[in-house]
Order: sequence, then C-alpha cells, then structure tokens
Amino acid sequence: MSMTPDAFDALRADTSPVAPPAAFADQLRQRLTITPPTLEQPMPEPATVNTVTPYLVVDGAAAAIAFYVAVFGAVEDHRLVGDDGRIGHAEIVIGNSRLMMADEYPEAGAISPTTRGGTSTNFTLAVADVDSVFARAIAAGATEVRPIADQFYGHRQGTLRDAWGHQWSISSPIAGFTDEQYAADSGAAGFEWQPGASPSTSFDHQVKHYDQGDLYYFTLHTPDVHKAQTFYGAVLGWTFEDPDNGHIGNISAPPGSAHGAAEGNTDLYFVVDEIHSAIARVREMGGTADEPVFYDSGAAATCVDDQGTRFHLSVPADKYRH
Repeated sequence: MSMTPDAFDALRADTSPVAPPAAFADQLRQRLTITPPTLEQPMPEPATVNTVTPYLVVDGAAAAIAFYVAVFGAVEDHRLVGDDGRIGHAEIVIGNSRLMMADEYPEAGAISPTTRGGTSTNFTLAVADVDSVFARAIAAGATEVRPIADQFYGHRQGTLRDAWGHQWSISSPIAGFTDEQYAADSGAAGFEWQPGASPSTSFDHQVKHYDQGDLYYFTLHTPDVHKAQTFYGAVLGWTFEDPDNGHIGNISAPPGSAHGAAEGNTDLYFVVDEIHSAIARVREMGGTADEPVFYDSGAAATCVDDQGTRFHLSVPADKYRH
C-alpha cells in the first residue's frame, strides 16, 4: 500500500546551499578579517550627518569603497547601482564623518581625478597611529606623496594618493603641542601666525556675576545631538562653534526654581522675544507647543521638541528685565 504524498511537500523551499553575490561576500569577508584602524573618535552609527559633506567621483567606486573599508575602517551605509552596473550614489562613514561618492558619469560632468589628470583637493584623516594606517594604505595600493614626519603645526603626518586619484593626509596630533609652539614654529617656517578674528568665537558675554544658587550651566540630553542643534538653532537661534562638543556659544545662563512634581522631570525655561512666533517655530520644526499662559512673571508655553524632550518658552515680565 503506497503512502499518500504530503500536499505541503510542493510548497517547501529548496534549502540547498547557494553562493552569495560576490560583492556581498567580499565586503563581509573584509569586515570579519580586517581590524579597522583606531580613530581619535569612536565609530558612530552610519546615520552620521555632516554640516559639509565631501562628494567623491571615482573611476571604480566599488573597489574604492572596499579600500576605504579595509584601510580607513569605513562603514558602508548604502549604495545605489544603476542598470549599467555603475554606482550612481554611495555613502560611507569614516570616524565621525560621512562621505558620498559615485562612479564617473561623463555625460553629467562627473569626472574622477584620474580622468582629469590629478586633484587639487586633499582630505586629512585623524587617526591614533599614523604609521600603522599609512603602512596599511601603501600595502593596499596607495602611493606615497609625502613621507610621514613631525610637522611644524603639531601633527605627525604623511600624505598618500589612493589608486583612484584622491589624496589623503594621515595625521596624528603630537601630545602636549601648544598654540605658543605653533606660533613659534610657524614663524620659523616663514609664516606669520594670526588668531581667528571672528566675533562668533568670543564667549565674553558668558563671563558674568554669579551668586550661590544661580543656574550656571545646563545640559539638554537628546537622542541625536545634531538633530537637536538643527531644531534649537531654528527655534531659539542657538549657535554651536563646535557641533561635536555641543556647547551653545551665544547665550547666557538663566535663573531657575524648584517645584514639587509627581515626576522627576527637569524643567528648562528659555527666553524668547515673542511667544507666539516662537511657538510657531516649534511646530514648524516638528515639535509640539501648548498655547501660552500669562503669569505675573511673564508669558510661558510648555513645548516638546521633535525627539520627545520637554522644555518651556518664556517672555519675562518687564520688572524682571534690566
């Protein structure tokens, strides 16, 4: 007597091993077998966004990405591959910086340095051990442009050109190097050292009288600091001289108070010139804002930013202003 066949046999998937795509296998192999260089900053998530992002045109973008992964410890975020096999767009993250790149598209005016006959652009890559990273790059096919040496500006640095014509200065800071040494060494090298003259770098307005109990500083904890800087820059006009550091350069510390509350929240009140327009900016930037309440001390509105952090906007009453 024959057994009745299982009707679901026809629906079962073939589980025989198959070879993965070559590009995927190569990239996975690199990530498993090559230790990326140790950079001065920890490797971020690929969601890193720069204020200014370099865009590289490469004659052979796939091979260049593999080089940057192997030598510079890059993390590939994604790539877009056209039906002709060319990479139309790709993004990688090296340390705390994002780079975009694509294959050549002469029909759109996108030409690589190797086609142009050279490049006038140089990228400086900060690493903890310049000698090991430089040696790894040379072993992987890069060409030395300038040998590694201690430079007068306080870095141990060497410059190389990768196989696709892009020039990289691999650099490590010299421990203990000061601005005074920089100024002196610059003069010896034939340069006049001049400090920056931008008024935006002055924090004189934050030097003021404080009494015990004043709010001296605050830190607003948010999931994504760069997204927060964009939000509060638009709403409150905050500026950040060093976006990675997060210090707000153009405000002074406000006073504070203590109130009993069922939840352990810290309430931060930020001064604005006009409450209604500030509320509108919060909403335009993706946050929420209650309608203002008018107290003897002035107007206030409770808000939540676009990442879920609560804060308050205030217009102080005239009697609390100088």
